[in-house]
Amino acid sequence: MSTLEPYVEYKAGQLIAAEVMNEMQDKIRKDIKEQTETAVGAINQVPSARDAERLEGQSLADITAAIVDRAISEAARHIGYMQMFKKLQVDRESIVEHNLKNNPLVDVYQLDYFEVVASEDDHRYRTWVNFFLYHSSEQRILFMPAGDSTPRVNIQIEPTSGGRYRLSFAEMLARYKVAYTDSSSLGELETELWKAMFGNLNDRFDDDQHAHSPWFDRCCRDGRTVKSLKEKGYWDDLWLKMVPRKTINYPDQTGQNGSDFVTPAPTMVQVSHFDFNTLGLKLLREPVYSQEVSSGLRAEGRDFEAIRRELKVMVLLRA
Repeated sequence: MSTLEPYVEYKAGQLIAAEVMNEMQDKIRKDIKEQTETAVGAINQVPSARDAERLEGQSLADITAAIVDRAISEAARHIGYMQMFKKLQVDRESIVEHNLKNNPLVDVYQLDYFEVVASEDDHRYRTWVNFFLYHSSEQRILFMPAGDSTPRVNIQIEPTSGGRYRLSFAEMLARYKVAYTDSSSLGELETELWKAMFGNLNDRFDDDQHAHSPWFDRCCRDGRTVKSLKEKGYWDDLWLKMVPRKTINYPDQTGQNGSDFVTPAPTMVQVSHFDFNTLGLKLLREPVYSQEVSSGLRAEGRDFEAIRRELKVMVLLRA
């Protein structure tokens, strides 16, 4: 039996640099593209009935792209790198059995709350969430309160300059192995994505901590399918927003009012390695939330006293 040569050879425990990972992805994409084109080119004839059943009208480029994206996603999951979403409670240790057979490097990012205009069954409302699904056309969403006395408000989903916190909806489906076909509806995929994201080693996030936009709500109610979204050019414009943030050696300056003030994040988190397969995450004291977030959550009527005793985080592990 022949031995397959690795794309890039590594020894056990050796870290993978970003530039090497990029090089490996390029090699994987090129290899899979060549093999896919060869395999498809070897098919002399595909009866139309079987083509409709098996390929669902997808072009060679569509098939190749789907295979490459899934392969890259799988590669990222198996190089000793893990991502988790956790809800930490004050003085309650969260035990994580990662089974990496090593003491992994642990990096913790606070998942900030941010304000959005969400919609459910055509009912629009302002809310603060940790995860948000939206369409590219909704970089800014107009909120029109009931009654004439309250002014209209534009809620900025994407900034007008600087970096944008957004992840491709299609890439998230691939990362969490959410299977679908052209006939799958957007509503079904959203439900399955939330289930996958808040399962396994990830914690279950409350319903008011994630939401979708008016555009998503309308398409879900209309039963839009993957095929129709692709045909209209919408598929590549669907995004998941989350705001993972970390300050490094930043002093707690709560109370300052300067325009350059940044709220430290995350705070009060302890990480413990119990053995080569288990670690602990503990929130030692109430975390620090910005005045904007605390005021916004209180104005919405949320139980901020309960929220301030928990911290939503993205945890990255690398063996």
